[in-house]
Amino acid sequence: MKMIFTGLNGTVAPVVADHFKRKGHSIVQYKREVVGVDDPARIETFIRTEAPDMLMHFATGPETWSEHLASITKRLNVKFVFISTVSVFGDGQTGPFTPDITPDPSDEYGRYKYNSERIVLKANDSAWIIRLGWQIGRYPGTNNMIDFLDKKMKEKGRIKASKAFYPAASFMEDTARGIEQAINQAPDIYHIDSNDSKSFYEIVETLKATHPFIVLKEGTKPEKDIRMRDERIEMPPL
Repeated sequence: MKMIFTGLNGTVAPVVADHFKRKGHSIVQYKREVVGVDDPARIETFIRTEAPDMLMHFATGPETWSEHLASITKRLNVKFVFISTVSVFGDGQTGPFTPDITPDPSDEYGRYKYNSERIVLKANDSAWIIRLGWQIGRYPGTNNMIDFLDKKMKEKGRIKASKAFYPAASFMEDTARGIEQAINQAPDIYHIDSNDSKSFYEIVETLKATHPFIVLKEGTKPEKDIRMRDERIEMPPL
C-alpha cells in the first residue's frame, strides 16, 4: 500500500510511518512548504500524481486544510485518516471515554481538533477518525511524556504526579500497531489507549526505572480520569 503522511517532522507520525515501512508499505511525505495547505488545486494535483491508497493526516494546520484533504481524497477514492486526540473531551467529562460519547472540549486545542473532526466527516463520510492519548517515547526531545518529565525536572527538580489522575497513554510503537488495527476495519471513530488501570503516579514510577533522572513526588492534582476505551482495538496494557 502507498501512503501519504502529513506531520513527518512531528512526534508520532515518524514512528507510525516506520511501522508501516517495516510492513512493506511505501510512505510519501507531504511537504507543506512544497504543496501548501491552502490551494485545493495544487493539493489535488499532488495527490493525483502520487496516486496513494491512503492519506494519514497527523499534522496540525488550518481547519480548511483538513477539509481540502478530506474532500479531495473522497473524490479520488483515496482512504483518509484524520488523527485526533483525547483532548476533544473536556474538563466536565469523566472517562473512560468510548467512541460513542459526544466530546465537549474545554480548551482551545480540544475545540480545534473536535471541530476538525466534524469538518472532515462532513466532507468525507468514509474517513477514519483516530483519537490518541498521551504518547510515551523513549527519549526527551520530542512532544512526548518523557520530554514532559525531562522539562519538569529541569524546571522544578522533581515530578509531582497524582495518584488520582488516570491519563490516556500509550507507547508510540503500540500506538502504531493500534492505528494499523483501526485502518484494517471499517471507517469510523476509534480510540487508541493502553492505559487500563494506571494512575499518572504509577506510570511515572515505572518509567523511573529506565529514566533515573526522574525524582518522583506524590501530588494531589488533577483528580480525573481521561482514559479511552475501544473494544475493537487490542492494545497491550501499560
